[in-house]
Amino acid sequence: MPTLVRTKTRIMPWDDPAFVRAFEQARAIATEDGVSDLPLAAAEVQRLLREAGYPHARVEVDRTVAEALDQVAHWVVTRDE
Repeated sequence: MPTLVRTKTRIMPWDDPAFVRAFEQARAIATEDGVSDLPLAAAEVQRLLREAGYPHARVEVDRTVAEALDQVAHWVVTRDE
């Protein structure tokens, strides 16, 4: 059984439907195997977003020790610098 990947994500700008869809697709691809290393998954999402036409997209990861132990991370996803 794959590990559940849990992130609390803030997307900026959240009102750009194409960017939100691109993020959702990238996250699905990067986490499809139940990745347990959330920073590596975030790096893959960032790479996929940049390949999808958002060259300045960034995914920042922030989490406490307790969140790391619980396999949870906060992601801030931005389209532009």
